[in-house]
Amino acid sequence: MKVTGKKRWVVLALVSLLGGIMVYVPFLRYNYYDQMIIVFTQFKPIVSASYAHEFIGDIGLWFGIFSVLIYPIGGILADKFSERNLLVIGAVMMGLASFWYGIVPGSIEIMIIHILYGIGTSIFIWSAYLKVVRKMGTDAEQGRMYSTSEFVRAIVGTLIGFFGASLLNKAVFPGTGIDPQVLGQQWQMMLFFNGALFIILAVLIFILVPGRIIGAEEGNEVVQEGFSMKNIVTVLKMPGTWLLALLIFFCFSFTSAGAGYLGTYTTNVLGISETQASNFAVIRNYIIAGLSTLAIGFIADKIGSKVKTLGIYLVLATIMTVVMILTRDATMMCIVVTFVFATVYTGMRGIYFATLGEVGIPLSLTGVSTGIISLICYTPDIYFAKLAGSWLDAYGNAGYDFIWYWAIGCGILGIITAGITMAYSKKLQAKNKQEPSADQAAEVK
Repeated sequence: MKVTGKKRWVVLALVSLLGGIMVYVPFLRYNYYDQMIIVFTQFKPIVSASYAHEFIGDIGLWFGIFSVLIYPIGGILADKFSERNLLVIGAVMMGLASFWYGIVPGSIEIMIIHILYGIGTSIFIWSAYLKVVRKMGTDAEQGRMYSTSEFVRAIVGTLIGFFGASLLNKAVFPGTGIDPQVLGQQWQMMLFFNGALFIILAVLIFILVPGRIIGAEEGNEVVQEGFSMKNIVTVLKMPGTWLLALLIFFCFSFTSAGAGYLGTYTTNVLGISETQASNFAVIRNYIIAGLSTLAIGFIADKIGSKVKTLGIYLVLATIMTVVMILTRDATMMCIVVTFVFATVYTGMRGIYFATLGEVGIPLSLTGVSTGIISLICYTPDIYFAKLAGSWLDAYGNAGYDFIWYWAIGCGILGIITAGITMAYSKKLQAKNKQEPSADQAAEVK
């Protein structure tokens, strides 16, 4: 059925809430990195202190392998089966894995849990979520739809992020610091809470989201294209697929560096406490992210090109990274710069996939295209945590410099890619003035 009026906002909110929790639990290191070190080395000494950074990198590596490499499978399933059913299955899987994570099992079990997280997010949730969001609006509304969805994801991230921080902060005692046993107990409570949220959302989505959704610009009789090798070949032959994959890769590289390591950077280099660092991380990753992802949709609509907007943001992110390196000896100034930096890199993700129509990818191929693009653009999830962890274990605080240099390099390459993509988009738009889109042709038939 075609979802219209107020109901489309209910559907958008529900799938976005799931999307928010989906990226919170596998990336707890973004907000509670130092607390994780204590949980894994003192509450339950499942790894040695000398291996702790690399272990956190390893669980990120396994999550990345089993999420990024199977994104195309999720895209194929999203084009073949009900988006609602895929979201429900993924939510239940994530919930059960979170309950298991909460008991803090052994190191191998934690890696298996992150493999399950990877499967749940990429096969069942991600492409289905993106497809539902795209179906909720017309082509002209895509920037607002995706940025609004990111805003909702940020709101839920803010709430559960601060809730998690408040739980873990109960382990901090004046004069004695963090009690590992209390911290471990609060860690368990935090994971059990998130597991319950996944299950509740699974039930709500099953009840309130239609089993078959017709997009805002689809005719009522349009039949969703099923999986076929022809569709995969079609998407692979589109230059827009590869240009967007590279562009989003360079944008996401800033998120991998910033969201992943600004928290522990402020603790170990700038000298603030673990508690304050966690609070700052939640502010950056959720409050600032919510406002910036909401704003970028309207900014992009005003500029008239989502690709151009990403190019501008890449310029700003690169400049902010350089400024952050130069101001690290001025603690307060550098902290302010980290918030400005976060405003830029979190904002970009608000329109990652609002660019699909701009490079000629039709709605009917959303699942396959997002799966293939995600396979490429999210590869930092596979290797970067492992790479950064090895830098920090080998070089100590000097390892952070390698992280920021890597981000700067990605920024420069991303700016070049944005320019090429803009040129291709303009050429495509000129051509399409004389030819109907694939979705329009399908509707006419």
